[in-house]
Parts: sequence; C-alpha cells; structure tokens
Amino acid sequence: MATGQIRAAAERLYLSQAAVSQAMVELAEALELTLFRRDGRALRPTRAAYRLAELSAGPRAALDALPGRLHGIPEAELAGPVHIAASSTIARYLLPERLAALAAHHPRLRLSQSSGNTTQVAARVACGEADLGFIEGPADREDLRATRWQTDRLVVIGAPGTPRQWPLSDLHSACWVMREPGSGTRRVFEQRLALAGLAVPDAHLVLDDAGAQVRAVAAGAGLACVSRAASYSAVAAGDIVTVALGDLIFERPLWMIRAARDGTDALVDRLIDMLAAPISGPAQSPGQPAFNRMT
Repeated sequence: MATGQIRAAAERLYLSQAAVSQAMVELAEALELTLFRRDGRALRPTRAAYRLAELSAGPRAALDALPGRLHGIPEAELAGPVHIAASSTIARYLLPERLAALAAHHPRLRLSQSSGNTTQVAARVACGEADLGFIEGPADREDLRATRWQTDRLVVIGAPGTPRQWPLSDLHSACWVMREPGSGTRRVFEQRLALAGLAVPDAHLVLDDAGAQVRAVAAGAGLACVSRAASYSAVAAGDIVTVALGDLIFERPLWMIRAARDGTDALVDRLIDMLAAPISGPAQSPGQPAFNRMT
C-alpha cells in the first residue's frame, strides 16, 4: 500500500527508515528506472512504479500462496493481507458479518477495515492506502473503477409518537439530524428531495455516524434519514419508528471501488466475488443468518 512517506512505510513494514530507503535505491538502480519523485515532503510513484506494481501482482500472489501449497493447504483457501475501506454505514452494519465469515473460512487471510465517509474512502483507495473500498455514493473520480455492489433502502426515522406519515408541506417544520457533508446518505437524501422539487431542510444537528443519528432521534432530537440497516435493531426494539415522507422512496446503489491503476490481483479478485453475495439480515426475519455463502 502506498503511504507517501518513507517513515510511514518503514513503520508498516517494521523496518528502519534507512533500510527502506536503501531498498528503494537498490531496486531503482537494478531496474534502471525512476520509481518515485519527491513532492514536498511526500514521495509520489511514477508511471514506471505503477507499471511495476501491475506486472508484479501475479508473482507476488504466487509467492503468498506458496507456503500454503507447500504445507498442503488447499489452493481454494485465501491467504495474505488485504485492507478494506468502507463508508461508515457499510463498515458498521453490512460488512462485519461477511468479514467474520471470511476470516473463519480462511484463517490465513489477514483482513483489516477502516471507515469514513464516501469522500474519505474514495481518497484512501485512490492513493493505495486501501486495496478495496465500499461506498454509499458515486465515486466521481477518474482514478477509480466502480462496480455496483448492492442496493440500499434509506428510511426516515423519528422518536416513538412521531406521526407515521409526515406531510411534505411540513418538511421544514421538523428538526433534522443529518450526516456531515460528503456523506453518501446525506447526498442521496438531498438529491431525492431536489428531484421532487423540494427544498432541503436545514440540519439542526450534524453527526458523522448513523448509529449516533439513531440514538439522537430516539432521544427526541428530531427526524433523520438513515440506512434501513442502521435503523433495524432500534425499530425492532421500539426505540424509534419509521416515518413516510409522502410517497418518496429513498434508495441508493452501493459501490465497490478499486484504484484505476491496479492490475489483476488474484486475492482481491476472489474477495470481490465472495463479497458480492446479496445483502441479507435487516431484510430478513430476526434470527435468520445474515450470511450463508462463503466458501
């Protein structure tokens, strides 16, 4: 993964900065190529460096699989490190059970996950900090490749006692608990209102986490628009209720993203296939397994 700094790379590799610097110099000299250019305090990969990473993906994957093959571990088992960045709602409600199932079936797979809003996740994948990303809003960047992953339904929620039908004419009379700018959830909410010819209400409270929105609404802070996956448990417990805004339906595609410069990576390609299983859980009855296909 690209870090942009020798110190950060050294810490990640558990090596000294001098050792990393020397290895970079020796590799560039052996290949007779310029692999990095300095940009202020950061190092930026050259086109040759990206090409090297692409050409070496296959051999590196074969080396990662070599210990397992030597020890008789089936080739179907996944092995190696993969970092996934995901929008906060996906990271909290939609990926954990999938990743747990992967870890259980593939003990040599080293998975890690970070979260942020759509804009932050896209930036991490584009710069190489994450191998794979999952976002709630479109990735309007030429340096990313996006594939539609799932469809997510958003719901408006209120505290118990809130009218189950909220007239669109009274949209601005409510207090709204919203996500921060850059959030895919907020973007979908605002765009759907705009398509209906409605002005977006002001945010009375801004929180950067869907779970925090749910708790604030349960405490009487107002209305919020969140992923149904984020609201499911609280609705089932009676802490909040769902509220219809006229006949508006809020849906959004969820996207899987990779850096456009990435070549073929067998490990990441297989993970993509496995993580493409349809979302279950909130859409199913309580107690039904949320993940049942991970081989």
